[in-house]
Amino acid sequence: MSRPPETDGASIRRRIVELLETGPQDARTLSQQLHQSEKEIYAHLDHVGRSLKARGRRLIIEPPVCLGCGFIFKEHNRPHPPGHCPRCRKTRIRRSCYAIGQSTP
Repeated sequence: MSRPPETDGASIRRRIVELLETGPQDARTLSQQLHQSEKEIYAHLDHVGRSLKARGRRLIIEPPVCLGCGFIFKEHNRPHPPGHCPRCRKTRIRRSCYAIGQSTP
């Protein structure tokens, strides 16, 4: 049995792309706007990144930052958030923001 259109994964991913085209968003904001859990949003962002790449665009991930010591997770290039800071071990991490950009040659 098929799911209703508003909960179809492809429809949600299209809606994520539409929202990201209006400007940077974090997973919590996307979660609230789409009535999906953050965990589901992270899974959709993986798919969005791959489909954008196929169309010559890319998912830009603004790196998370530790609010305790200011450590920037520059090497963190996945949608899922880090659990703790490798420098100070604190868990107060500013979440990543996501946007859509053009692929660089």
